[in-house]
Amino acid sequence: MKRVEFDAKLLDSLLEASDKNHPDEFFAMLGGSIDAETITIDSLIVVPFEASDSGAIFDLLSVHTRDVIGTFHSHPYGDPVPSEDDLMLFKRLGAVHAIAAYPYTPDRVEFYDKSGRNITPVVEVRYTADEEANNR
Repeated sequence: MKRVEFDAKLLDSLLEASDKNHPDEFFAMLGGSIDAETITIDSLIVVPFEASDSGAIFDLLSVHTRDVIGTFHSHPYGDPVPSEDDLMLFKRLGAVHAIAAYPYTPDRVEFYDKSGRNITPVVEVRYTADEEANNR
């Protein structure tokens, strides 16, 4: 697996949205870039979705999937372990997937590849946008 960089401000925003949507699931698609060495996740691709405390539904046909690097969603109750439905989505869409479990703190987020393998140890969460702006 390549190195994965996840923008910390984006993750903070996603965790806040998860908290505001609680007790229903929150769902978002992630954008960024992929090069030979690094997958960088630094943007949000907004898609309408409907959610309950047991799942979220969105229209995959309404999304330009080539722009999607991965997904993020919350698990309002339980662990950040992918369900069978999550695993099917992972196979179809993107390279990196994040699941946040309540109470939606950074230490309650796990990252997975498209096969559902936990890749949390190779994900570096950092303030990438701020660092780039400071280096200009």
